[in-house]
Amino acid sequence: MRLEGLPMKNVTKIISPAKVNLVLAVGEKQENGFHEVQTIMHSLALHDTLSMRRFDDEGSGDGLQVMLKCESSFTIDPLLIKAEENIAYKAVVELAKALGRTQDETIEMILNKVIPAEAGLGGGSSNAAAALVGAATLWGVGVEDERVQEVASRLGADVSFFLKGGCARLSGKGDVFEAQLEPRSGFVLLVRPDAGVSTGKAYAAFDDDPILPGSEYLSSLAGLDAAADVSLYNNLEKAACSVTPVVAQVLEWGRAAAGEENVVLCGSGSAVCCIFDSYQAACEASVEARKHEWWTRVTSFSPLGAAIVEAL
Repeated sequence: MRLEGLPMKNVTKIISPAKVNLVLAVGEKQENGFHEVQTIMHSLALHDTLSMRRFDDEGSGDGLQVMLKCESSFTIDPLLIKAEENIAYKAVVELAKALGRTQDETIEMILNKVIPAEAGLGGGSSNAAAALVGAATLWGVGVEDERVQEVASRLGADVSFFLKGGCARLSGKGDVFEAQLEPRSGFVLLVRPDAGVSTGKAYAAFDDDPILPGSEYLSSLAGLDAAADVSLYNNLEKAACSVTPVVAQVLEWGRAAAGEENVVLCGSGSAVCCIFDSYQAACEASVEARKHEWWTRVTSFSPLGAAIVEAL
């Protein structure tokens, strides 16, 4: 369904949350090159922030111009890519094409990043979703518009999830929405070593020695209604550890600190999610993890996806 004709805005600010895969069950590689995935994702309170402003350039003849400035927190490595290669930039351009928008205008974007790259936290996909939400708001289009959803699906497997947020079960490439689950509470300690995991390399290593989930296990996922009932699972763990061996050390440390059942690799890594019952326990564990010179962040589960916090 198309949802247009809403009031256009000139300025908007969007939160762009991180996520964790409570379940990541990767199947065999398909003929199209992708893997069949069953996953349960949950958004986190940890988030980047995207500010967007629209300027009318009527008469310039330049069409759409996009300007993106990326500012990274001092606690993470900066993104060393050109603006036009950033998925948030691409999201705006692709949505304009999908909407048939040809006006002379400039979209200025400032992305403040605190979510590290190559961590399995979905930062890039979340930024793309935030850019779609922001651009749709500036152009008077509802986020539920089918064209926004279609662009999200094309941009990447996790982008569609971030348009909804909370907790959801997905299939396909991880982009087919199956069911919304009741979000859970709890505090999360994220721990990332000083090395990332390339998603492509992790999947290649998985294909060399796949550990496939059983059909009975996959069927059981459909019966889950609440995130609190989900047992953590990620069959990419062995592959990620083979690509970046220090991940195994972080997982071992996390399981000793939080318990075997409360630790899971975030996506393809390299971050590890450790769940604690209290903020104090998570903070105490964070202090210990930093003694290994690992990046840490204490956060919590969140019911939100990419969301507008200001629109003028």
